[in-house]
Amino acid sequence: MKRFISICTLVLMAICFTTPAYAADRTQNAEVQSVITPQFTYITFLIPGLSINSAGKATCSGMASAYDSSHTTRLTVKLQKSDAGGWSTIKSWSASATGTYVADVYEDHYVVHGTYRVCATAKVYNASGTLLESQSVYSDTMTY
Repeated sequence: MKRFISICTLVLMAICFTTPAYAADRTQNAEVQSVITPQFTYITFLIPGLSINSAGKATCSGMASAYDSSHTTRLTVKLQKSDAGGWSTIKSWSASATGTYVADVYEDHYVVHGTYRVCATAKVYNASGTLLESQSVYSDTMTY
């Protein structure tokens, strides 16, 4: 009888003092961690783009928009080439949009062999012309 009470006590203690553990699904966490988005204050989105075809035609793009309908977005898209000291701008385009409309650039430029990227810079101004936010985002590099 004493042994029965001891076993019951151990079982009861095991049930009462066990902390449940939950394992996380690795693939689910990996998917969540792979999505990294910059957070802006006045800019809704800022997207650079670059593709280079086999003939050396670089298609450079950028899109940006502001949250507020009273703001103005100015977008500058720069095609940059890697050199020994860093990156140099070889071509630049700009566009602007008022309110929540999208400022976009979509231009082609022929390049020589090398490594390239696009830098898209968005500046948001309020109705009185005061700069509220300036952000730059870079595309992936491409080698031709």
